[in-house]
Amino acid sequence: MADEEKNLPASERRISKAREEGRVATSRELSAALALGAGMLALFYLLPALSAGIWELFTYTRARMLSNELVASDLLWMAAFGVSSVGLPLVAILASADAVAIAVGLVSTQFNFSPEVLTPKLDKLDIFSNAKQTFFSATPWVQLLKGSLISLLLLWAIWTTVEDQMSMIMVLSSRPMSGQLAFIKDITAAVLQRTIPVAIAIGILDFVYQTWKLDQDLMMSTQEMKEEYKEAEGDPQLRAKRKQRQRQLSVRQSLAKVATADVIVTNPTHYAVALRYRRNENAAPVVVARGLDHLALQIRQEASRHDIMIVENRPLARALYAHAKVDAAIPAEFYAPVAEVLAVVYKKRRRRAS
Repeated sequence: MADEEKNLPASERRISKAREEGRVATSRELSAALALGAGMLALFYLLPALSAGIWELFTYTRARMLSNELVASDLLWMAAFGVSSVGLPLVAILASADAVAIAVGLVSTQFNFSPEVLTPKLDKLDIFSNAKQTFFSATPWVQLLKGSLISLLLLWAIWTTVEDQMSMIMVLSSRPMSGQLAFIKDITAAVLQRTIPVAIAIGILDFVYQTWKLDQDLMMSTQEMKEEYKEAEGDPQLRAKRKQRQRQLSVRQSLAKVATADVIVTNPTHYAVALRYRRNENAAPVVVARGLDHLALQIRQEASRHDIMIVENRPLARALYAHAKVDAAIPAEFYAPVAEVLAVVYKKRRRRAS
């Protein structure tokens, strides 16, 4: 049986679950291009100090070696000078590139961190699954295309730049060290000025593609949407049983309050409203229970069991059922008719007592 077509956009629950699993759209090419650009900016900013440090270290070492005066203290000075003048700028350059790469990764993934990504999974060791993903899916071909574009870009930038400066390269060895460093700086800047903008553009296109691909991978079929809804809301049969138990509990609670009522106003068969009036509790009579059809019959039966008077008043029973609330005082417009009913009840009670 063929798989059902996935033509529905992913639900919020599925997207949230994918983020928890670390499945977010990101582009390594974009991070690498921006990190390279940041590193190169830092390099050109620190290059004068770095070049001066390298040249001074080279000059001092060469002079000491030619004069045969190189001693242990010189080695210590050279090490300390190399760390401060060469090592620290290099660390700053690498740190700037790493910082930009991390920042781009956090922004592109919307600061999503998933510990589940770090959890070892045995399915990653499945040879057949990995082979299928590697050779029979579109992902490796897309990666190959991106890699080829970037490689061609680098070759084009290097070749065109070197071709323009070929005459200078031929006589580079005859120039002093400072001139060689300046030439290398210029030719490197020319290469990067051609490659980095295009690499960033490729990275942006790759990020757009990764976002689209993730949306396609998370698409859902109608059956998957139904199953997810069932998981989120629970089995309909179980929900129905829970609602039935809640109704039964509510009915039992209502019937238990009938014993405290003073009178039951009925339709006489379809509606039943149980009223209670205590001057020291409420300023107006309170509805302790109400019911329709079968529940109305149960209220009447419960009232008969506790010898509570039942009064037939069809308009009043319907109106109280429609407008009065359980455990709340009756609306003011019903004060007069309810007072008449209670007066009849109290009069009959007095007769019984006498």
